[in-house]
Amino acid sequence: MRIGGQFLINLRHNKYAMYKTLISAILLPLLLTACSNKPIKQGKITYTISYQLPDSLSRYAAYLPTQAIVYFKGDSTVTIQQQGDEATTVITYQPTSFLRVLLHSAAASYQVDYARSEQSTLLPAPLGYNYTAKNDSSSIAGYHASKYQIEDKGTGLQSEIWYSKKLALPVNYLTMPFDTTYGVAIKFTTKQNEIPVTTTLKEIKFEAVPDGVFSTPPGYHKLTPQQFKDMPVGN
Repeated sequence: MRIGGQFLINLRHNKYAMYKTLISAILLPLLLTACSNKPIKQGKITYTISYQLPDSLSRYAAYLPTQAIVYFKGDSTVTIQQQGDEATTVITYQPTSFLRVLLHSAAASYQVDYARSEQSTLLPAPLGYNYTAKNDSSSIAGYHASKYQIEDKGTGLQSEIWYSKKLALPVNYLTMPFDTTYGVAIKFTTKQNEIPVTTTLKEIKFEAVPDGVFSTPPGYHKLTPQQFKDMPVGN
């Protein structure tokens, strides 16, 4: 009976192991299918933009965009800033460090692709920032945010940024200069040509993005970053 009992125990154990294997074999494809069918996060982000122009440049305020629209889907983003007939569009895809700038005006349209090694030339602080947490918080566009002081590593110029950990968004062209360790940047002031520019999150809508929004329209003349840099002002 001892042998028989041990046999029954082993039999029951083997049946249980086979049952677990069978269940795993059935559930694994279902779980993989569920993961593959998980909807990709997509939507639209609206930012407001303000400038602290000196009196000598105040007449140019009407030519500067006061809003930026960002469409995102997965890791793809497109950032659009438009004022009148002129528009700057930046398409990014984070996993491959893809960055394309589209410049459009009534006179001409240009496409400039930047390799990863060239992208720092587009940033307000090419060497990055140092971050110092401040004992200050606020609600911005309905999201709790914490304040940090940032210092340009190259120039030493200081400004501020507000981070939120209450949401998750892909990095876009406007937020790519900043360290994502502290959360999502939802309000920040950078110095561009010594002019403080403040970008503030206005709203986020999680909805389907327009068809073709990440594509380059026909009619854009291709330039290298160096060719674009060497273009005469006014072209």
